[in-house]
Amino acid sequence: MTKYVIISPVRNEELLVEKTLQSVIYQTLRPVEWIMVNDGSEDKTEEIIRTYQQDNPWIKIINLEDRGFYLPGKGVVETFYKGYDSISVPDWEYVVKLDCDLNFAPDYFKSIFDRFGKDPKLGIASGCTYLPINGELIKEPTQADHPVGPSKIYKRECWEQINGLKPIPGWDLADLLAAQMNGWKTACFFDLKLTHHRLTGSRRKGYWAPKHLQGRFEYRHGYSFFYTSIKSVYHLFTKPVLIGSIAKVTGYLSAFLNKEEYLFEKDMRIFLRKKHKQNLLGKFSSKNN
Repeated sequence: MTKYVIISPVRNEELLVEKTLQSVIYQTLRPVEWIMVNDGSEDKTEEIIRTYQQDNPWIKIINLEDRGFYLPGKGVVETFYKGYDSISVPDWEYVVKLDCDLNFAPDYFKSIFDRFGKDPKLGIASGCTYLPINGELIKEPTQADHPVGPSKIYKRECWEQINGLKPIPGWDLADLLAAQMNGWKTACFFDLKLTHHRLTGSRRKGYWAPKHLQGRFEYRHGYSFFYTSIKSVYHLFTKPVLIGSIAKVTGYLSAFLNKEEYLFEKDMRIFLRKKHKQNLLGKFSSKNN
């Protein structure tokens, strides 16, 4: 039997956590341990978890004090590691970072692990997140080699080789780049659907600030200005028109002018730019074929 451990940072999810609890409990292949790290919730999140815990002793809960604010990137990773450091099963084969605003089919994890079993070089994988909108499931934007942050599964050998997660904004890009640089494959399987009840990044409110911050992070991750500018063209066609594009570009330029510190090491930044170049060349050549 595949031995996997789930770790779930959770904060104020009383409206959604039950969907995730039921999805995991009814899996055809259950985890050997599920550690839910309650990051200072002020609602009934803990109460709901404990209700399910009564009949499922493999579900554990760790309560943290409320830090008083949402801390993107670093906060999520630090919360995750509170759970990771509490793993009691020494011979686990896979570790899963799972958000608690998802639901998925009973064979979700079995299907994922079947694919790991068929490809020894697969190091990180996930299904794909879909948003329920007007009775339909709409795929969230991602690439086939980019496992989604809300549900990431790490093979132990890969996890140990990349030294786990970096406590930085962009941890969910740094891990897959580190894996690929070490010869591992990473995959997002579009046919394995995760219903995501909150748009990724939606905790950041407003139109300007989230895109401005994204532009800053793209500079600090090592994106070229050209690539960020190309990406910003997409926001010309989203509402409110122009604001997202201008915000992202000015965020990038602000970080550049202020000489903000890079978050990724030099070799990772070089590797990332090569991937971006290949991505652009691939799209250009496909349009001309």
